[in-house]
Amino acid sequence: MRDKKESKRMLTASQRIAVIISVYIFIILVITWLLGFLLLLPFYETSQVNNVKKQVSIIEKNIDSEELAILAHRISNGRNVCIIVSQVGAIDDPIISEHIFGGCEMHSRPTSEYYNLARNNDEKTYQSIVEGQYAGTAYDPDNYEGRVPRSSAKPRDSYVYAKIVKDTSNISYLVVVEGVCSPSMAEVNTLVYHLISLSVLVVIFGILIIRAITKNLIGPVVTLSEASKDIVRGDAEFDVINRPYKEVDDLRQSLDYASKELNKLEKYRRELIANVSHDLKTPLALIKGYSEMMKDIPGEATPENIQVIIDETTRLAGLVNDMLDLSRLQDGGDRLKIKVFDLVKALEEPLKIHGKLLEAKGYKLILEHEDEAFVYADEGKIIQVIYNLLNNAVNYAGADKTVWVRQTTNGLNVRVEVIDNGEGVDVDILPHIWDRYYKSAKSHKRAVVGTGLGLSIVKSVMNMHPGGVYGVNTSVGEGSTFYIELPKLDPRFMDLDKFPEIIED
Repeated sequence: MRDKKESKRMLTASQRIAVIISVYIFIILVITWLLGFLLLLPFYETSQVNNVKKQVSIIEKNIDSEELAILAHRISNGRNVCIIVSQVGAIDDPIISEHIFGGCEMHSRPTSEYYNLARNNDEKTYQSIVEGQYAGTAYDPDNYEGRVPRSSAKPRDSYVYAKIVKDTSNISYLVVVEGVCSPSMAEVNTLVYHLISLSVLVVIFGILIIRAITKNLIGPVVTLSEASKDIVRGDAEFDVINRPYKEVDDLRQSLDYASKELNKLEKYRRELIANVSHDLKTPLALIKGYSEMMKDIPGEATPENIQVIIDETTRLAGLVNDMLDLSRLQDGGDRLKIKVFDLVKALEEPLKIHGKLLEAKGYKLILEHEDEAFVYADEGKIIQVIYNLLNNAVNYAGADKTVWVRQTTNGLNVRVEVIDNGEGVDVDILPHIWDRYYKSAKSHKRAVVGTGLGLSIVKSVMNMHPGGVYGVNTSVGEGSTFYIELPKLDPRFMDLDKFPEIIED
């Protein structure tokens, strides 16, 4: 219940993306507005100062032109600056005077003052920022209608730049240019309109991005998530889902693979239940039948009938034990007890006893081996593996009822093969014979010995051993050779006493 409540409180991927992009947009807009107003004044002032200096430089380059007045007029109106050009000999009698905006200082101040200020400078220039001032008359906004300037509103500042220049005849001139260097309310309002427009466009663009990401990136993942809920019912369909990019396709393939494997697992589980039920039903029926017969007919309590009950009970116990062993092995609940031992010596006596039991059933067991073969493994589990391979061979032995157990050296490994002359394994089912729940589609055959779970136990035990190898060489009609391999220890080059006994977790 708590997990469901927490799941409801969690944001979906689409919601998280929407939140993240919204936060980014908000931060960008805040920074844009702050920079827009914080940097407006210094940027505007720097731009206008550079503009005024540039116009003085242009006039200086064209000081000899006969049409300088036309140029000055164009510059004044085009660049929104006031211009005065005076010859030094008649400094207060300008030859050019362009007055473009009211309130400029240069037209209310004698030109000679600028000349004297520039002459006293080594660079023959003078520059200053003039703070704007309104006329001294009283001003009350309440006396007017409309959106009039506030009482606190400041007039625009201006920048004055004066420079003494000479023409080609070495005649000196004073060039003075003044331009506003603080933005007007109209310019501020224009900036506000631009920022508002930009903000709206960014928000719309962000919404489109969120929708595009949700549809193209998150949409297929959500579709896969919904489709994955059908896996448990066994009818999940992933092939029809749109996969616009590699990660989604990889996820689709993984879910499709998981769905198919779960379907196989469910199929094997049902088959296992059917097969185990069959294996349980037969001995239970025999035990019940013979027991009732001996109860009803006292003369039938013979050693032979009692032995049948004992054999079937042993078979039942073996089936249960093998299922428990397989469950522990595959769930990691069984530990290895690794030590150095001679596999040949470990096999001789158990297989000799097992061979006598098989001879009583009409089978022949042939053992071939080297003088010795040392390995580093769990002795009990390796013997169990070979027993399971042997029981499997007995169950599928050919008409000659002969089984070989052969130990050899294969490169750096000790190899044990269990060989029969039976019908072999069809290539179609060969990859599945080691699976836990797999059973051939052929009619179920009651095992002569063992429980039918042996190959799964072989796979689990050999996978637990470092360097363990298992496999089968088989052809239909030519019998089968099941084998295992373990790394071989050579006492001629190794000190076997230094290998510790280990109980793995």
